[in-house]
Amino acid sequence: MMTPPDRQTTADGFELQFGTNHLGHFALVCQLLPLLRAGRARVTSQISVAANENSINWDDLNWDRSYNGRRAYSQSKIAFGMFGLELDRRSRAAGWGITSNISHPGIAPTNLLAARPEVGRTQDTAGGRLIRALSRRGILVGSLETAPLPALYAATSPDACGGRLYGPSGFQHLSGAPAEQAVYSRLRSEDDAKRIWQISENLTNTSFPAALSTTDPAASR
Repeated sequence: MMTPPDRQTTADGFELQFGTNHLGHFALVCQLLPLLRAGRARVTSQISVAANENSINWDDLNWDRSYNGRRAYSQSKIAFGMFGLELDRRSRAAGWGITSNISHPGIAPTNLLAARPEVGRTQDTAGGRLIRALSRRGILVGSLETAPLPALYAATSPDACGGRLYGPSGFQHLSGAPAEQAVYSRLRSEDDAKRIWQISENLTNTSFPAALSTTDPAASR
């Protein structure tokens, strides 16, 4: 879900992008946690290059006062990226056996910016048209065939590790073969990650088991 022109909400009353792109996945992973632990699973959270811009609107997470579609989209992806990294930290601290990493597809000509009357977008955006034109010419951005590769690599490669970000390896990480890249600065604050985690538990009425502190001697036994 990306940049509805007007603020909309989920059935639960959450801003549509925050609810769809972050809270829904957060709650799903919480509900699946026993199965993920039993299978020593790997969880890959799909974020976006938009997680490298803007910030979390802590004073108005639900965008009740002044909606900005692009900033709300970035917020949803920053929150989800923080979740993916924090999940790995908590798994290691508590011995859950889950590996968690994050990925992004770069930029590709998907339908995210196409006309979608159901979210109030009556025609394709200029950005969407430009991306399609560049992709057809093989310039700068990726394709529908290459965009899924970083997520597939992060989720299935024996070389992919927890707590890492994987994306395209080309210019500005917009296209190219999948590779590890530096975690975006906006995702690095462990304090912010813990904060959005607690908020997400409260909003979704879910609760992960308490993780041991990484400074607790029991965590290293």
